[in-house]
Amino acid sequence: DLQACDASTIVTAALLGESLNLSPSPQLGQYYLVPYNDKKRGKVAQFQLGYKGYIQLALRSGQYRKLGCMEIRQGEYLGKDPETAEPRFRFIEDDDLRERLPIVGYMAHFEYLNGFRKRIYWSREKVLNHADTYSQAFSKEAYDKIQNGQIADKDMWKYSSFWYKDFDSMAQKTLLRQLISKWGIMST
Repeated sequence: DLQACDASTIVTAALLGESLNLSPSPQLGQYYLVPYNDKKRGKVAQFQLGYKGYIQLALRSGQYRKLGCMEIRQGEYLGKDPETAEPRFRFIEDDDLRERLPIVGYMAHFEYLNGFRKRIYWSREKVLNHADTYSQAFSKEAYDKIQNGQIADKDMWKYSSFWYKDFDSMAQKTLLRQLISKWGIMST
């Protein structure tokens, strides 16, 4: 699909990645050139910052003591602190038991060197709704059908978005992006 894109959009998107000193290598996951259909210009390539690109730009700032994201399992989310509105958790320490429990949400967090900390939590349902609203390549309805085995293997090529292939990683990237873009510091 990328070969069918307007060449100038490929160059523009790649130059943006290069200006941020990031690599387009899929193995590094720093940024991607993603083909989209544009009503006015036809097929175009767009720059899309990857999960590891957000982490790289944040770490380059030299301001972080901690930065991370993780799945939250059933029973771990305890609601929000009534005074600070910060999400509260009690994590299951037995890794084997924890891995067997369903994922109910995702949490992203950071701590600056100066001690400022921030953490956000989204339920799995909120992430599904976000993907359904903002990703042109994702449908919550189709995702549910895939999860329930209602789409034949021969038709799976139609669902090539990473939201279908690795939902949990895309959810973590989304939370990290939400956290860093609102509260974080990034630098080239």
